[in-house]
Amino acid sequence: MDIIIERTADYFRRGLDINILTVDNHADGVYLYRKLMDTDPERAGSVRALLAWNGGGANSTGVGISNIDFFGNVHPDQFWQDYTFGNIRERSFGDIWMDESDPLMRGLKHKADYIKGRCRLCRYRELCTGAMRVRAFRTYNDYWAPDPQCYLSDEEIGLTDEMLDELRAVGEEFPVPEELRSKR
Repeated sequence: MDIIIERTADYFRRGLDINILTVDNHADGVYLYRKLMDTDPERAGSVRALLAWNGGGANSTGVGISNIDFFGNVHPDQFWQDYTFGNIRERSFGDIWMDESDPLMRGLKHKADYIKGRCRLCRYRELCTGAMRVRAFRTYNDYWAPDPQCYLSDEEIGLTDEMLDELRAVGEEFPVPEELRSKR
């Protein structure tokens, strides 16, 4: 992220009209906000407002993003091909997409109420909303576990020792597997 931020700033200084996208990790927006707090607090406030308006992962998978495969099966998103909510040849997309009788669909539409662990207690929860549920499921077999690709430290997201003790006490400690640990 630091390299992306540095190069984007360089492109901007040189007047290059280039759009830079990072995708599938909502922690990137929070990281950028934190970096701007050090260098440009006024702009950081605008970035925070945009992140809050967007809700991070709150409006992605199962809400604003879906995937319909070539058979007509409706999936939560393009990364979740093995979970199907229905088929558009049997029901309209709108009926499938708005039907919250499926526990995963209901949870995706109300994700902030379901996320667990460090995401539940994160000071930036409203800016990220737990990011990618499919990564949590693939890693922990739990749709609502923390996204294992969040690279923000416990300190950066405001977790205290008492909060970590609370997570352990309620069974919401989800250690990130060593092979998934990332560096900025």
